[in-house]
Amino acid sequence: MISLRKTATELDRLEDLSRVAVSCYSQALRSTEQHAVEVDAAELAHFREQLQALQTRLQAAGQPGQLESVQTSFDDELRDYQDRTRQQIERLRKDIKEATAAVEEFASSVTANGTELEKGLKRELQQLNQAAASDDLNEVRGAIRTATAKISASVEQMRSANQAVIAQLKDEIRLLHDEIRASRRPTPAQDSGAKESRQKLDRQIDAMIQSGASFSVLLVVVSNLEGMRNCHSQSLIEAGLRSFESRFASVVPGAAMTGRWGVDQFAAVLGTEPANALAMSNSVVQRMSMPFVEQDLGASRSLSFGVKAGVVEFRPGADPEKFQSKLKQLAGALAA
Repeated sequence: MISLRKTATELDRLEDLSRVAVSCYSQALRSTEQHAVEVDAAELAHFREQLQALQTRLQAAGQPGQLESVQTSFDDELRDYQDRTRQQIERLRKDIKEATAAVEEFASSVTANGTELEKGLKRELQQLNQAAASDDLNEVRGAIRTATAKISASVEQMRSANQAVIAQLKDEIRLLHDEIRASRRPTPAQDSGAKESRQKLDRQIDAMIQSGASFSVLLVVVSNLEGMRNCHSQSLIEAGLRSFESRFASVVPGAAMTGRWGVDQFAAVLGTEPANALAMSNSVVQRMSMPFVEQDLGASRSLSFGVKAGVVEFRPGADPEKFQSKLKQLAGALAA
């Protein structure tokens, strides 16, 4: 009996240990997902999706071989992400190196042109000084004409050379700006999520129109998203927008359907009178303007979104196309 009790106790201990080990491993995957360094937003989004899939496989694993498979896959994903990130960093280094070289070339060209111009001017001034000592008026006039022509030619040459270098420098700056804008664009996964949410809202609006009911659409737009992208990473902003969507769903009363209408737009389909919807929009703006606190690289960050809101109503018998047109006009006006 004592031996059986010890065996059962040992089995319970091993089971608890196994459960804790799986839990800790799952937490390690979540930590890796949360604290992965972002270089390219699309690559990071893909890496996080793979880690989430591994967490699902880990929870379903019931055999040692399945756990080993998860570990192998995790190692492969981590190595692949490291390789892709290293390539991105090398590309950024190359871009910065090329831009730096362009600036140095520009500075050298300006200096060289300035030096040559200075030498030319000194030569022509010496010729003018020599001519000034002459009593021959024709010689003085000839020296002035020659010096004027050469000085004009030197200035024009410097202007042409500098314009070519400036054009190259502007091109390098444009390429760097393109790289920065590309890194801040929403990822395909983000676009897909917004598109799916928009489709659900559109279906709800169509159903409300078909039912002949009176309803309103409350549209909320984040007005400072581009400015925030200059200050925060794309992953932090997207986390804030997810929190924004959750808060929006909680502050809209009743059984309204809420969701993401676009990258920076959110909508609620309300079965209330327009006057009530307008009053509600003021309260929603106040609450949605309150800061959001998100975690980024292990530190707490505060995000404050600029919020604008408007309401479009639909009455039974109204033209659905005009209603949709009003929605588009409202979205454009709020985004301006």
